[in-house]
Amino acid sequence: MRGFLYIVLFYLCLSLLVVSCAERNDPAPACLQAEVIGPDNCQSGWYVLKLLDNAAATASQSNSYIGQLHEGYVTTHNLPGEYRQPGRRLRLSLEVDDEPTQVCEAVHVIYPTVRVVRVCGDGGGAERDI
Repeated sequence: MRGFLYIVLFYLCLSLLVVSCAERNDPAPACLQAEVIGPDNCQSGWYVLKLLDNAAATASQSNSYIGQLHEGYVTTHNLPGEYRQPGRRLRLSLEVDDEPTQVCEAVHVIYPTVRVVRVCGDGGGAERDI
């Protein structure tokens, strides 16, 4: 009986290990409409985006997107080159950039940093992952 109990406990621990190590499929961040404002004066390669959608409505759809950005400004360093024209409106999936690498010596405004995960469409129906 004792051997049987050890075997059951062993398989229970093994199954917990397998389940905890399994790949998680978190949903992709929701697509939000954003307008490219232009280059960030802080550092070259960074661009300022203005979020046009209400982030509060989409915050519950994604674990990665922060809901504090209600129609606010953000900055990103991985906006694809073909979308960097000021005034351009896009639909983007964004997530918080946990490791911002932007360096600012003299700052008047600091915007939250995000990563572009996917370009959902730019009016022409194109969609691409970053």
